[in-house]
Amino acid sequence: MKVSTRIVSILSIWIIMGGCSYQLEEVAPPEDLIPRDSFQLVLLDMMLLEGYIKTKHSNVHDFHQIMLKSAMPIFDKYKVDSARYASSMDYYSHHQEMLKEMYQVVQDSITLWSVNKLVSPGDSIVLTK
Repeated sequence: MKVSTRIVSILSIWIIMGGCSYQLEEVAPPEDLIPRDSFQLVLLDMMLLEGYIKTKHSNVHDFHQIMLKSAMPIFDKYKVDSARYASSMDYYSHHQEMLKEMYQVVQDSITLWSVNKLVSPGDSIVLTK
């Protein structure tokens, strides 16, 4: 009885693992896809907003509600709506290398912006890797 239970367990794990894939399914771009350069700008503003709201509201429910309301001016600024943003994010999320590159650009932009805010004219700063 022990051997058959072990065989069933091994076969079950093998079947489950065989169904798993690290490849994301291919997703066609939505008709109203936000172009990559514009999407990076939206992401930049969304990340700044998210960071600010997180510092003010630690409650997850409050954070989510405030984020939804506070994102509307960003969507208006870039002439997108939440559905278009969500469908574009879904598309880019299925193209992880592209999304990773966009997040790197956004992160670099935030870093440069914060350094420029901290450094006064005449200060010397050395950036190293």
